Amino acid sequence: MTASHTNARPLPELHEPRVLRCGDHLTEEITMPMTPPQSTPAAADPLAVAGLADLDPDALTDRPEYLVTGAWLAPATELALHLLDRADPGTLAAGSRTAPGHTLLLLAAPRDGHPAIHLRLPDGTTPDGTTSAGPWPADRTTALVPLVGTLDLALYRDRDDIDHDDPQYLRTLDPGQVCLLHAGATTRLTGSPDSAQLVASDASASTPVPGTAPLTPDEYRAAVADAHARLTGPRPSGAARAAAPRLEDIPDLRAAGLPRIHAESDVLHCLAADRALLSYLVTTTVLAPERYEASRTTLLLDRLVLSTADDLGYEIRLNTNPRPGNQLLPHDHAYPFAARVLTGGYLHTVYLRTDGRIDGRTADRADGPFTSGDLRPAVTTTELPGSSYTLAPTLVHRAVMLPGTTTLMLRGPYRSAAHAASDLIPPVSAWPPPVGGEAPTHSRRMTDAEHHALYRSLAAAGVIDPVPERR
Repeated sequence: MTASHTNARPLPELHEPRVLRCGDHLTEEITMPMTPPQSTPAAADPLAVAGLADLDPDALTDRPEYLVTGAWLAPATELALHLLDRADPGTLAAGSRTAPGHTLLLLAAPRDGHPAIHLRLPDGTTPDGTTSAGPWPADRTTALVPLVGTLDLALYRDRDDIDHDDPQYLRTLDPGQVCLLHAGATTRLTGSPDSAQLVASDASASTPVPGTAPLTPDEYRAAVADAHARLTGPRPSGAARAAAPRLEDIPDLRAAGLPRIHAESDVLHCLAADRALLSYLVTTTVLAPERYEASRTTLLLDRLVLSTADDLGYEIRLNTNPRPGNQLLPHDHAYPFAARVLTGGYLHTVYLRTDGRIDGRTADRADGPFTSGDLRPAVTTTELPGSSYTLAPTLVHRAVMLPGTTTLMLRGPYRSAAHAASDLIPPVSAWPPPVGGEAPTHSRRMTDAEHHALYRSLAAAGVIDPVPERR
């Protein structure tokens, strides 16, 4: 990991003519310019979808909008349907696999530097009756774009986490969100039975996964028909949410594990939908001494505390005003938390620590101070309005935010001290400006003027209702 993108793999040149060959059985070639998705899905480039697995998140730190856009769904679906229409069982069936809980349908073999393209089709049948497969370690960087249905992702650090079913990062991916699984990341993917995900990867680096088997030509034809039905049929409405939780109904989280905090994060979706309540909590922060004292302006963003219950081990926060120049700082947190995006979005990378040792072996179990050299990327996702995830304090993350990004956070109980990559901490000149003759610090209490300026900016952005002017 580097402090900037200068040493990372370069992005493809814009408008560079390239050809995607969809297997030896095809005489037709797809020739398209290599351009990023535009503001409308119709203008997005299917070839850019095919190249997602080649992108290095460090190459996008000064242009996160390349990935952080809602324009990926249409071109990804277009690419999948195009390849399905031309899929030849005689050529591609042997490269397709059935596995516990899903079928991996090969649509384009890797060729001339282009990746393999698969469709992942969860089927809802595994030995334990779930739709889950794995967890498996990724042997190469793999890009996934959900096309229909949902995909739940759980990230584990090592065998101990797997044996205890103790994931350190949980999230649900919706159609059109981009997810990069980096080499070495151990994840469990649980797709709804009606879902489908486009998968792009360098399959030549793949090793066989235990429990998989190749498809016969007849099985391949049946899977193609199933995929067509999923992609062209009516879109499922999704699972119904439980009754809307209220803030006062959040239980005691002091001893809660990450799955419980993840489950309770539904309160963030409900708060996002209740504009009147959100507006009230934001604008009354300055009137509540405990919340006012806990609201901060920090190295990375501004934080308002909307509700706090230390006796129950949680706090509800609103984070906004990201600092553009300080976005490259990987950091952990002193607590588990769940986040939900209200406006804007960000390129989100979750890292594993590599500076721990167990019995003389390198292991991803470490705590305390670290540098960027002690990290390896595990999962990169695009966070858009409505996105949510839950992260443990054992992991490090980096959020490269678009201007105007605002999020809600459910902060869990404090577990340990927080840290940031010591070699990437911005200079003091980039810290919050000191007030009242105090020394510069990376986090300080917000002033009354800063509170009121923040309310006005949130109202102008449409996050809360307009704030009446004081007379």
